[in-house]
Amino acid sequence: MTSLQGRTVVVTRPADQAADLIATLQQAGAQPLSLPTLSIEPRVLDQADRQKILDLDQYRAVICVSVNAARLGLDALADYWPQWPLHQLWYAVGPATGAAMQDWGVRVTVGQQGATSETLLDDPQLKMVAGERILILRGEGGRETLADTLRERGAQVDYLELYRRVQPSVDPAPLFAALDQTPLPILTVTSGDGLRNLMAVADKRLNRLQQCPLIVISGRLGEFARQQGFATVWQAASPATADIMATLNNNA
Repeated sequence: MTSLQGRTVVVTRPADQAADLIATLQQAGAQPLSLPTLSIEPRVLDQADRQKILDLDQYRAVICVSVNAARLGLDALADYWPQWPLHQLWYAVGPATGAAMQDWGVRVTVGQQGATSETLLDDPQLKMVAGERILILRGEGGRETLADTLRERGAQVDYLELYRRVQPSVDPAPLFAALDQTPLPILTVTSGDGLRNLMAVADKRLNRLQQCPLIVISGRLGEFARQQGFATVWQAASPATADIMATLNNNA
């Protein structure tokens, strides 16, 4: 028996990305509650987007910021590029994104510690980009740190936005039931949008939700969670299932 035996753990990942974490929680004796607070909706690419794809060989580096960008990016790029441009630099923000790019047939440099843009920006080749063009694959919106820093270093940066994040319709009843349990459920979130949506689902039970232990995947997200009134915040090293489980086992 582990400390997770019988403990409810709320998994807020998109439904099609939650299976691995849910299965691992079940193996550890926990009771996972799937409550997706985000859904990923592919964008219909317009002519400007297609032109960026056609100009792929004009970019010195391509940076993929998320697993979703990796999954959708290959489909978008491969339709136009059966063979990748030579001498291009490819980057992934975090090991999970790097793993999702492993079938691309390119040599990927993966930002490791913390899985953040700041980590990737420490790469020596991204510190000398004056006059270079760089393409960032991502969803609509999001942080501007990566692009802003590269532009400050003299690069021309373009976005290829492949998806949008939407709030799915979910039944709040299972969450309300979990909030009546003792001990309280453990919450897992991987983005600020996901946390905002979870708080919206909780609605009038928000005060109870804020009493739950909350696992986040970055210091920035942890600070945001505390600003929203969550007192017990545990930070995992990355969104990877192994890192989330290690955080659970060390704290639960």
